[in-house]
Amino acid sequence: MKRVTFILVLITSLLLISTAAFAQDMAERVYPSQYAGLDAYTAATGDSIDSYGEAPMLAELVAAGELPPVEERLPANPLVVQPLEQAGEYGGELAGPTTNPTCCGWDVLEMRLQKLLTIDTDLSSIIPNIAESYEVSDDFTIFTFNIREGHRWSDGEPFTTEDFRFYFEDVLGNSDLTPNIGGPWGLDGALPQVEIVDETTIRLTYPEARPTLLIALGSEVNNRGFRPAHYFQQFHIDYNEDADALAEDLGFDDWVQMFNSKMNPYTFTWNLGSETDPYAPTLNTFVFSGADTFGNKIYERNPYFFKVDTEGNQLPYTDSLRRILVEDLQVQDLKAIAGEYSHYGWGTLLSFPTYRENEEAGNYRTALAEYSRGNEYSIMFNFTTENLPLREIFWDKRFRQAMSVAIDRNEINELVYFGLANPSQNSPVPSSLFFEDWMPAHYAQYDPDLANQLLDEMGLDQRDADGFRQRPDGETLFINFQVSVPEDSWRQIGELITSYWNAVGVKTNYKLIEIGLYRELRNGNQVDMAAWGTDMLDIGEVANGLANMRPHWGARASGHLWRQWLQSDGEEGEEPPQEIKDLWAAGEAFLAASYGSDEWLELGKDFYRLSMDGLYQIGTIQRPPQPLLFKKNLKNTPPNDTSGQWSWTYRQWVLFLPEQWYFEGGS
Repeated sequence: MKRVTFILVLITSLLLISTAAFAQDMAERVYPSQYAGLDAYTAATGDSIDSYGEAPMLAELVAAGELPPVEERLPANPLVVQPLEQAGEYGGELAGPTTNPTCCGWDVLEMRLQKLLTIDTDLSSIIPNIAESYEVSDDFTIFTFNIREGHRWSDGEPFTTEDFRFYFEDVLGNSDLTPNIGGPWGLDGALPQVEIVDETTIRLTYPEARPTLLIALGSEVNNRGFRPAHYFQQFHIDYNEDADALAEDLGFDDWVQMFNSKMNPYTFTWNLGSETDPYAPTLNTFVFSGADTFGNKIYERNPYFFKVDTEGNQLPYTDSLRRILVEDLQVQDLKAIAGEYSHYGWGTLLSFPTYRENEEAGNYRTALAEYSRGNEYSIMFNFTTENLPLREIFWDKRFRQAMSVAIDRNEINELVYFGLANPSQNSPVPSSLFFEDWMPAHYAQYDPDLANQLLDEMGLDQRDADGFRQRPDGETLFINFQVSVPEDSWRQIGELITSYWNAVGVKTNYKLIEIGLYRELRNGNQVDMAAWGTDMLDIGEVANGLANMRPHWGARASGHLWRQWLQSDGEEGEEPPQEIKDLWAAGEAFLAASYGSDEWLELGKDFYRLSMDGLYQIGTIQRPPQPLLFKKNLKNTPPNDTSGQWSWTYRQWVLFLPEQWYFEGGS
């Protein structure tokens, strides 16, 4: 008992320290910072960079004539990173885990992820990253992007606006590859007018305002607007008349399937671990170089990486990156405790005492951050399931209210989070511009009597021989809670929810399945329900087109057919109820308003009220502490007393610029 009390006091103290430090006006820096180029760095600091340095491993290649000098590998105007603590040493290997051979593994993919634009350390401003600069017309219809002269892909080929032209014309503009133009670039199913001004300047013109486009580009790596044309043309039928034959040789049905497979690692964040071709060109921090017999993937430093530190040293400091494939979440955690990773952001708070006890043996330190998102684990029923009796039950709001109040969120908080998180409905965080006091508590009280009353009122008052409720057609009401989880705390929450729902007579079976199968079933409308974290922060939701708050609710179990209907003006999918049409329209009005204006704020509040009141997703816990582990000699990493903003909206590690992490002693 004394040990548990000590751990609770320790965690609480760390959180209080973190909150106080977070409120300081950057007296102690939480994040490293970056400047768009050499002149921007000089203008801000008065200092200048007159020469460049490079890693010893690259210097050896230069000496052997296998690589150009660093001055020729860097763009004419490299981006400048101001390290969190100090300029680092070269050498060593970063390492992190994944439980999936092709997807996710955030501790690895976020080490190398580079976007066209990015979010600044004020957590709201959009600043250049791969792009050197950008301009936007006053009416938000014309967007001009300037890339860096002399910037090169990892294989040394020039990165120019030809790579943008290829993506817009030959990928997005090819109906075989892109049957429906969505994402940030399309407007009403059409692409903007694309003007290639010169090798380093591209201009996009839309017929109407796109006030949220920059936010989308600063948030998600898929929204870069370019692909390496010199690499992908070999797989494209317009550039290689033998592309179908090549596809057959490589085991694909046709060139389209081959092209999309090769494109997959260049798309959304979670696909960055699906590389199969060693040394395929990238602008990211590290380059995939191969995999070992255990399925671990190895990445080497990008010799043409476009960032330097304040002393002119080309980044990254570390030589390589290892993606360690583990069997499951338990093994993943055990390897962290054994000190097999350089850093680890996907542990569980329940393991925090064990992490602290093993710091010396594992040669790591443990920090805490507040995990900031709408909900740690939210549940959604499939409103468009092919099981029509279930569909009718799920759409009855009383059912969702009942299943919500059947959940004991306080117990979840105590058992999974030491009582240090916040029991909450699926809701914006308190710092959100759209937060209202009623939202976290909306049908979030634990009240099994009310749950039973609501279920009885729906006509679900008849029971089978085992005491479970029966549907109106006489069949037992059964929910197949079949999901995948990347975090062990989610598994524990799922098991507890299952027990609560069974207690009010709704027969529920909880089963974990492989994430690929889970996504296939979910996206194919073959699940009763889905559950995942709701990564809902203001800038993230605007960037995602409000995807977590209306069909298809972050690609969860429901709303795919409704979304198709809404986006195609009724030509595809399935017509949704009027309430969903109203929700969609409110969201469209919000997104169309000038970002940050009074009108935008009011329309946003209206939309959030509709989304939260509908109880389309059922939340559990919000803002738990998140343990972060670091090798003791891994420097320029977040300090113990404040770890900054830990959130998917900012792609977790990306704000901390892992390219400036280094090992004291070089390894």
